[in-house]
Amino acid sequence: MNLEGSLNKHRFMLRINGHPNKELQKDWNELSPEQFSFDILEIVQISDRPNFNLKDELTLLEETWLEKLQPFGERGYNTSAKIREA
Repeated sequence: MNLEGSLNKHRFMLRINGHPNKELQKDWNELSPEQFSFDILEIVQISDRPNFNLKDELTLLEETWLEKLQPFGERGYNTSAKIREA
């Protein structure tokens, strides 16, 4: 729900060499931070529909992008197909 806070947390953890994703940390250290980018893939359109739920919408988008990109193993740094809690 707080994209900027989440990105700041990841960048900070990488800068202090304390990111829990060891493969990402290794590449960050070896390749340099300039070789990485953090990109917004999609922006949620807030709706005034009575049944609209931002948390559910974010979960659906995350599932959709994980399925589309398959960022696991050689294709990315995700270690699990299980999404995080919104």
